[in-house]
Amino acid sequence: MVLEISPDNSFADAFTWISKGNTHVESGMYTEAIQCYDRALKINPAMADVWNNKGLAMARIARFEEAVICYLKAIELQPDDEEVMYNKGIALAKLGRTIEAIACYDKILEKNPLDSGAWCIKGDILYESGNFEEALRAYDRSIEINPKDETVWNNKGLTLGKLDRLSEAIESYDKALEINPKVEKIWSNKGLAITKMGQTGEKIDLQKIASDMPEEEKVLEEIPVLIQPEQGVAPEVTESQPEIIKPVETVIETPSIQPENVISVKAESQENPISEIEVNNKEIPKHEIQEESKDYLIKGNSFFSKRKYDQAIDYFDISLRIDGQNSIAWNNKGLALARMGKIDESLTCYEKALELTPEDHIFLINKGNILYKKGDYREAFKAFESAFELAPDSNNAIKGMELCLKSLKKSLKKKKV
Repeated sequence: MVLEISPDNSFADAFTWISKGNTHVESGMYTEAIQCYDRALKINPAMADVWNNKGLAMARIARFEEAVICYLKAIELQPDDEEVMYNKGIALAKLGRTIEAIACYDKILEKNPLDSGAWCIKGDILYESGNFEEALRAYDRSIEINPKDETVWNNKGLTLGKLDRLSEAIESYDKALEINPKVEKIWSNKGLAITKMGQTGEKIDLQKIASDMPEEEKVLEEIPVLIQPEQGVAPEVTESQPEIIKPVETVIETPSIQPENVISVKAESQENPISEIEVNNKEIPKHEIQEESKDYLIKGNSFFSKRKYDQAIDYFDISLRIDGQNSIAWNNKGLALARMGKIDESLTCYEKALELTPEDHIFLINKGNILYKKGDYREAFKAFESAFELAPDSNNAIKGMELCLKSLKKSLKKKKV
């Protein structure tokens, strides 16, 4: 993005309007955000990122035709911007302009045929248009590139169900559950497919199926994140519609750093096996996190959601250099380190987070998880027990205590033998 600097401080004025627009987006005030972006574009209409942001704000209030016009303007200024092409495709799909929407993803795939996300979204659009055979081919291509995405396996199962290939659909759901057995909707979809096959005349207890997961499954990690604007509406995963992976949506943060997308992390999101985050959204730690530190925390969350843990840690470290009292950044850095197998470093981060915010049950659960992985079941139990005392309705705290007790019993039996 290039802003023309002039004696009348137009650069500063434009950036002021961009910042105001971003603030309105974060508050869900999309009409006001659009007005601010218009003021910035009046000063300099050659800012592709601002056209994209305006398009995103338009899409939030279902003004998809106008959103497409904004994306076209952004693409005119930056023809190779894949993020804008992703967003344009989503808007076109919302308008029912399926052929044009698919063309957007074909263009992305022509440039990068190994973009598994683009193949998945193409499959989603084909599914919604009723073209199940083509959707299935797109999902298969996505799986070939990235076989570790439970959402694509789930969506493939839904598509196979539409084609009455129910035994194959169940196999796809099983693949999804091997990757992430914690998503109840996938269990539900599998149950519906079994029911259709007539394999049992009894009513399937889906809750029981979910509770019968293998004992070795660990408690879910939980990331407490700041309240952030929603980045696209992911539909419920039902038997009739797949869970669509939404594209990267860029919001300008500073004039000098290319921004990353701001993620609104949800329970059971396809990229974040996280639960109970709403608890921490309501109870932000008493320490008021500095805004700049908060910005880098959000960027780190974005990289974490993409499984780019090295980059996530880089941003969490910057956030902590700005504000070392940011307990959420310490916790999230711990999660990223844990995903990289750096157990001891991860534990150090959780302990630092708890020094700053000792009564956060999510931090305690994450500490319990890592202690459990280390085989320190007694200390893990204490962490889960403390979490339970703070949040008696936390299923993760209860599950964690149960796992620790079972592991302790097994270790005692071995000692007796």
